[in-house]
Amino acid sequence: MDTHPTSGRPGTLWWLLPVLVLVCGLVVTLLIAPRSQAPVQALTQDLSRAHHDQLSRALVEQATDVLAAARELTARGPATDADSFNRQATSLLAEFPEVAGVELLTTIGHAQRPMVERQLSEQTGQFVRFARWTGTRDTQAAEPADHYLVIRQGVFQPDTGPGVSGLGLVATSVPHWRDALRLARREDRPAATTVTELERNGGQQRALRVFIPFPENESSNDADLLALVIRPDHWLEHQLAALHDSRWQVEIHDISQHARQPLAALPAANPPASDVPATRSTLTLANRQWMLSTRPAGEWLDSLREQALWPAWLTGLAVTLLAAALTAWACWQLIVHKRLLRRRSIRARKLGQQLDNTRVEKNILHHSLQESDRRARDLIELGAGIFAELDEGRHIGYLSPQAATLLDIPSTELVGTPLDALFADDEQRELAMTFDAARRDQGIQRLDTELTTRSGQLLPVTLRAKTLRDPLSGCAGFRVTLTPR
Repeated sequence: MDTHPTSGRPGTLWWLLPVLVLVCGLVVTLLIAPRSQAPVQALTQDLSRAHHDQLSRALVEQATDVLAAARELTARGPATDADSFNRQATSLLAEFPEVAGVELLTTIGHAQRPMVERQLSEQTGQFVRFARWTGTRDTQAAEPADHYLVIRQGVFQPDTGPGVSGLGLVATSVPHWRDALRLARREDRPAATTVTELERNGGQQRALRVFIPFPENESSNDADLLALVIRPDHWLEHQLAALHDSRWQVEIHDISQHARQPLAALPAANPPASDVPATRSTLTLANRQWMLSTRPAGEWLDSLREQALWPAWLTGLAVTLLAAALTAWACWQLIVHKRLLRRRSIRARKLGQQLDNTRVEKNILHHSLQESDRRARDLIELGAGIFAELDEGRHIGYLSPQAATLLDIPSTELVGTPLDALFADDEQRELAMTFDAARRDQGIQRLDTELTTRSGQLLPVTLRAKTLRDPLSGCAGFRVTLTPR
């Protein structure tokens, strides 16, 4: 098969087709591969929603249990002494370690203020006065009033410190506690505050409080309240310790505060993804609405995307390379066949030209042969002697018309008869010797002899014989002229 070009037209243009297929395949792969992220996005959302729902149910159930236990504690009525309250509060804190502390709020008359301040000072080992809250980390002595709703007692978890920062604080002096206090007193149900920072009595505390009123018929003073002290970060960590997955970041926001900073957060193993919306739901703690937010970690999400993206790219590249290879093979076959067809076309044109030349030569030779044949016939007819063709046995195959004139015998009667029959018997031996010499020497032999006419007369003639050559036998016959002398 010929693989070399036979014309001046370049074959490089055909090789642009597999290159075009390769480029198109890469472009299509580039466009389609990102679509493999859609299942990853859906899977991430499903996993995030399932994990989020699990966390939300756990937080709601635990908050409900804590409030139910606190309501059960308040249903027993206010403790008769500090030890009794300490035992009840310690039992509650042991059952719910996510609660930082339990405080007792009591309404104190102005006449009891010195006695209660002295008791608080003895309890904490430092001078404690009734104080009003004036800022995040600033308190002042409470101004004289008929009644004070103060934090009288407090029991806290061992890991949170003594919890003395709130003792002696007039609860109504904290602006963002007033609505919760009013709601708890008026509607007789738990009410929660926002996060408050306290730094008093040598202690520091950042927590929110859930105020739970004592039943009016069981309380000696309808102003008595139980406060659950909850540190959001501590509460969230204990609540979700067994459920938190480091592939997600968990945050809790106070909806009513509209603050960008979360109340509490459980960080993920690495920074969360910024291009994926967070999964959010609302939680209720007493009267407060919180928002639980979970967001997947960026590195984990990127690994999922890569796991889906690599097969798409590899499949696209494999299909593209296969298509380009098949296209290149097809183009090569097409180029080879076109070159072969072009060469065959050129060869066919050459053969056609040669055939035309041969046909012309044949016509010329045929014309020359016809002319030569006519010339030979004319010469034979114009000659004075007889011309004959004999086979190997010297039988007459052709005899010129002069035989009828010279011998009075028609030529047609002599065809097929031996030439020896036209000679006398005494001439037979010399005649045979002449023909044998012609056959042996492959030349022209001459003999002067006499023919016998039909009437029996003798006609002196000169015989010339020439052998017709045959490649196999060496002799195919003779040509003979008989010229009168």
